[in-house]
Amino acid sequence: MSGKKRKNGKEARAAYLFTLPSFIGFLAFVMIPVIWVLIISFQKYNLFTGKSSFIGLQNYKEILRDVRSLTALKNTIWYTIFCSIGNTGFGLVLAVLVDDILPRKANVFFRSIYFFPSLCALTFVSIIWQAFFQTNSGLINYYLGLVGIPEVSWLNSQAMSKIAVLILDIWKNAGMSMLLILAGLQNVDKGLLEAAEIDGAGPFQRFWKIIVPLASPQIFFVLIMNVTGALRIYESIYVLTSGGPGDSSRSLVMLIAEKGFTSFNYGVASALSMLLLVLISIVTFIQFVGSRWWVHYE
Repeated sequence: MSGKKRKNGKEARAAYLFTLPSFIGFLAFVMIPVIWVLIISFQKYNLFTGKSSFIGLQNYKEILRDVRSLTALKNTIWYTIFCSIGNTGFGLVLAVLVDDILPRKANVFFRSIYFFPSLCALTFVSIIWQAFFQTNSGLINYYLGLVGIPEVSWLNSQAMSKIAVLILDIWKNAGMSMLLILAGLQNVDKGLLEAAEIDGAGPFQRFWKIIVPLASPQIFFVLIMNVTGALRIYESIYVLTSGGPGDSSRSLVMLIAEKGFTSFNYGVASALSMLLLVLISIVTFIQFVGSRWWVHYE
């Protein structure tokens, strides 16, 4: 008995030893920076002198009074809703298209084509899409003009600037969503679909009643990934619109970068960072709670 206990003890120590590097990395690169940012959010901090003074909730009060901060928060929520729905929805449609509709021999080709944008550097493709979105010389307005649609001011209009960011985000990320959801679709028993078809179930019924429930774990993972990514959206906005016109397309992460590295207001930047962390935590918690009703792991 004692020998068995010693063996279990050795296995436990070995397990702790293997997890130690990950724990140290999590502590050094996640927990300590978060705690440090939380401390700075209650201070007036000067990076150049290293001096700081405790000011309580003043930075948070400034955020609530600042129109730019509230606008950035609204924009971030907008991006989160539409980018996550768009990426997950298009990813699901593409996955079904590749798995069930396209010829088997064409699967690899179309899968590679759809996934290719996910491999490209975001800054690089943002520069290309900025050229596409130009009002007078852009490729998109050129093709719209061919079908009689007036040119659209994509990047200089408050109404269209977020739409331009949304289009780029879906083009860039829907392929990754497709690949992950496709892994779930390929595990769906084709016999179930054939039996449902024999029983008179139409394509939509088979999709909604069989495919979606069986692939729901993968869809849920993709949704989590897309929501957290949309909450942290930055590079595409910076390249396409620089947050404008005005603040119409500015996100929280972009405002945090401006407050911290342009205005050097580290207290407010830290408070905004904590607000973003709380927002991500709340949204993720809601998703996990809601998953009990629609995600099926068995």
